[in-house]
Amino acid sequence: MQDQFNCPYCDATLNAGVLSCRCCGRDLTPVLPLLRRLGALEERLAAFERRAEEDRAALAARPVAALDPAASEPADAPGPAAPVAHPAARRRYWVLPFGLTLLLLAYCAVVLWLDLPLWALRLASIGIPFLTGMLYFGLRPRLLAFDIGIAIGFAIFSVATMNALLGWHDNIPLLPQGLAAWRETSFYALSIGASMFSGMLMRVTQAALAARGLVSLPELRKGLLAVHGKVPMETLKTIETTILMAGTIISAIAGLIAGILGVK
Repeated sequence: MQDQFNCPYCDATLNAGVLSCRCCGRDLTPVLPLLRRLGALEERLAAFERRAEEDRAALAARPVAALDPAASEPADAPGPAAPVAHPAARRRYWVLPFGLTLLLLAYCAVVLWLDLPLWALRLASIGIPFLTGMLYFGLRPRLLAFDIGIAIGFAIFSVATMNALLGWHDNIPLLPQGLAAWRETSFYALSIGASMFSGMLMRVTQAALAARGLVSLPELRKGLLAVHGKVPMETLKTIETTILMAGTIISAIAGLIAGILGVK
């Protein structure tokens, strides 16, 4: 404490070490420890303020170039170009013309150029759209009604282009003639669209499983063994979804193959 202090009751100036106020007669013994602590806090606060003033004075005396190196450079100097973050594409639209070209090349090779058996064209009409549907989705795939329309449009445009090529090559009408021809063309377009949609489903299922770390059967087995017989509900839903998706795709492909082979 300082040499003098003020009485907390009457604000009279007292000398250090007194135990009672000479003006109001109050006993100062209970409040003396508190007054000492307040005096020590005031001294520490004053020391902090002096140090802050010294730091501000030293900071003001330093040159501007030492504080900010960029300030010494010309204002019109070109800086390093910031990297531009491009969002990851969820759909690869360039796959559609690529798959269409492969399918048309397979059609021309089987029907127009090499005169191969029709089962080669049927296999190509299932495999190429299926791979196109898998490659169509990029990162974070999500199947929407728009994608179903893409598969239908791809099938219709493919069959229409094939009919146009055949009509131009053989000098026949572009549209199918007769009910049987229309039925065969419709089934063929349906097989292409269903194959492409099956590829989309396979890609979405693979991405959903990979997001949960289930990229292979050993990983699935490790995940089940790690829970000591208590399978979480999320894992059960994932397994159920996988089984349903795989069964749907296998049934669709088998039905398509049987339907195509049965068309005369």
